[in-house]
Amino acid sequence: MGERKPGGKITLLSVVAIQAAVIVYTGGSICGKMAGSCKGSVTIFGRVIRALSWQGYFWLFMELVCLGSYALIWQQIIKRFDLSVVYANRAFAVCWSFLWGVLLFGEKVKPLNIVGIAIVLAGILLVNQDADRV
Repeated sequence: MGERKPGGKITLLSVVAIQAAVIVYTGGSICGKMAGSCKGSVTIFGRVIRALSWQGYFWLFMELVCLGSYALIWQQIIKRFDLSVVYANRAFAVCWSFLWGVLLFGEKVKPLNIVGIAIVLAGILLVNQDADRV
């Protein structure tokens, strides 16, 4: 197997690139939630089968587009940056998903949600700070 070059110093641009990939990934979750809310039914041989509506299939397709795009982008990111930093920053998906839930779906903000996000952010900051020292 070939030897991996560790990524250089963590820069704002590298964090932005990683977060852009994570946003694409969380876009898949948004599309999945939208698909789940588009219920429909089909009658086959006199039996009613619950399924997705055409809009639901559109959102399901968009979820696959998001996840496929994320996979391609993610492969390029893990080639260029230190894996420990990349995977620590990927944990930020929890924060993005929470934000999308509140902004797009009207979910409630609970104190434990804030505590959880603060713990995730502290972990990401610790790993990024440690990576800068190496």
